[in-house]
Order: sequence, then C-alpha cells, then structure tokens
Amino acid sequence: MWQRWSRGKRFLLWMVSGVIASLLACSSPPTNLPIGLIAPLSGDLAPTSGTPTLQGAELAVNVLNEAGGVELDGRRYTFTLVPADDEDNPNQAVAVANRLINQEQVVVLVGMPLSRIAIPVSQVAENAQIPMISSKSTNPATTQDKDYVFRVTFTDTFQGEAIAEFAKNELNLTQAAILYDDASNYNKFLAETFQQAFTQRGGQIVALESYITNETNFEPQLTRIRDSGAELIFLPNYPVEVIEQARQIRQLGIDAILLGGDAWSGFAQYDEPALDGSYYSADWALDLDNPQMPDFLARYQATYDTLPTSAAALSYDTIGLIAAAMRQANDSTPQGIREGLSTMRDYPGVTGLISYQDSGDPQKGAVILRLEAGNAVFDRQVMP
Repeated sequence: MWQRWSRGKRFLLWMVSGVIASLLACSSPPTNLPIGLIAPLSGDLAPTSGTPTLQGAELAVNVLNEAGGVELDGRRYTFTLVPADDEDNPNQAVAVANRLINQEQVVVLVGMPLSRIAIPVSQVAENAQIPMISSKSTNPATTQDKDYVFRVTFTDTFQGEAIAEFAKNELNLTQAAILYDDASNYNKFLAETFQQAFTQRGGQIVALESYITNETNFEPQLTRIRDSGAELIFLPNYPVEVIEQARQIRQLGIDAILLGGDAWSGFAQYDEPALDGSYYSADWALDLDNPQMPDFLARYQATYDTLPTSAAALSYDTIGLIAAAMRQANDSTPQGIREGLSTMRDYPGVTGLISYQDSGDPQKGAVILRLEAGNAVFDRQVMP
C-alpha cells in the first residue's frame, strides 16, 4: 500500500510541477525579434517612399505586438523594428545592411522599396542567409537566383506589359516616346520592358530619350520628343523628377498623354496641374475590394492622420508575412522564416492574396490609376 501511495504521490507531484512549469512559461516575457528596415528616410524620396514604408511596418509591428505576438510551442515572440536610412545611396544601403545583420542581429530585412537599393542589399542578405522582403522593388534582378530574397509587389516585366497593353489597346495610342533615367536600374529596365511590349502590340516608339540622375533641365530631350509627334510619353521615373518633367513638357506645348509606373504612387499627395489626366500602373489602390482593408485604413488614419499609399500598404504586409511564415514553419530563426515564406500560399494581405512558388516573386495583379487634381482615381485592374 505504501508503494502504491508513493507512486501516486510522485505522479501527483509530477503533474503539479508540469502545470506550474506551463504557467510560468505562459507568463514569461516574450522574446523580442529584431526586424531591420532599410528605406530612404531622408532626402527627396522620404515623403513618398521612405516615410510611408516605415509607417506601414511600424503599424503592423504595433498591431502584432498588441495582439500578443506570435506563439510557437508555448513561447511568445514579439517584433522590434530597427530602422536605418539608406539615404537613397546603394553604398550606404549595403553598409547599413551589414550593420543590421552583424551588429543588430536582425532575423529578417524589410523595406528596400527602391530597386537600385534592393538589388545590392539582396546580395548581402543572400550571402548572410538572412531573409529579405522588399516591399516595392520591381526589378527582376532583386530576387533572381536567390533563395532568401522575396518581394511583395509585382515585377517590372509584368507592369511594363500591363501599361503597354493599356496604352495601345485601351487608349488606342500608337506613337510613344520614352524619357528615363539611364543610371537607375528601375527606370531603365521598366523603359526597356515597355518599349518591347508596346512595339509587340503594333505601337511605335518615335523617340527614346534618357538622362542621368539629378539632372533638372530636360528641354533638349523634350524638344526632340515634341518634334517626334508622340501621342504619349512614358516616364518610368520617380515623383520629384516626374513633376519637373511634366511641367517642362507642358511649358513646351506638348499635349501628349503622360504614363508612368508604380513609382508614381506617391503622387496622391500632390496637386500638380501638369499631371492631370495622366495614368500609371500601381500595385494597390484604396478602391480595391479587400476584407482586410477597412481595419487597415482605420488604424492607419487614426495613427498617422492621413490615408496610406501603396508603399505603406505593402510594407504593412511584409510584417504580416514574417509572422505567418514563423507560424507555418513553427520556427523563429532566419532559416525557418525563409522556409515559411517559400511555402506560403494565399496569405491574406491588405494588398491582396500573396503566394510564393518556386521563386521570391508573388503572383499579383496591377491596377491602372488616373490622376485628377491630385487624386488617384481607380480606372481598372489588370491580372496576370
């Protein structure tokens, strides 16, 4: 009898100890995972690119942490955002990426909305085997031949074809000119993609003009474009440059329709008469019917007192993807996050469903927006 009681007592004590251990585990503070964010937080591109990228990620981190973080095997994980300014300089971006990985010990890199920044940083991430998710880089080279690099948006190959299809078959324009920054990966590749897609559809490129970053006088190139008789001008450039280009285009008496790519998304903050009636391709719009949209819009407006742009929405989704990848792989390590991302199917982001299969590029559509008095008006959606 004593032996039976002793065995029962030992079992009871073991059970009680287990319950106490579980309670202690549940009440223990969560583990903070540092998330590195790289974006142009100063300079001309900060208002349209860097600041909304930071704000979207900040909001997502706060929402996740307030909900208790990510729980894996009874242990909770929260995120700490570690932002770094790339100053829109590739060398600076590589330096801060190395610092974030080697000194801050980040488990993943997010941000890098500009392709000219994302491409060199992607090599750093790949070499260090740290997962990277670019919010808005569209150049195919960002993810090409890489296992640890992902993006949330579409590629320039797709959007170049989408805007060319729209110009030729919806606007019925056949004579196009292109003005692009020859020193920028994003601008140059998108210009080449549009040129090829437009001519394949029976259109003609009547003027192909380039410039170098930081040029401000485009009169020689635009004069040649005016003399070419172009019905449309494709400007695959960044907002600050495009505003000046549009003003000079109208000053020269050119009434061609202006078209652009997703870098124009920040124009929702501007009321530039020279851009009225222009169109651009984008990776997100406020008008999209998405069940996640109302909560995101309400939280963003309450926090920042403004409507989000696509830069903010895509950045918001990068944080949600990290949490979903951890749950899918049941792993919080960089390798686990990479594995979870690579097998992600139909993640319900605010920018739409996100899936990865055989590459770091999601299958996502585009929208065509029209600028009217500083407002981006939804025109149509284009699916792959």
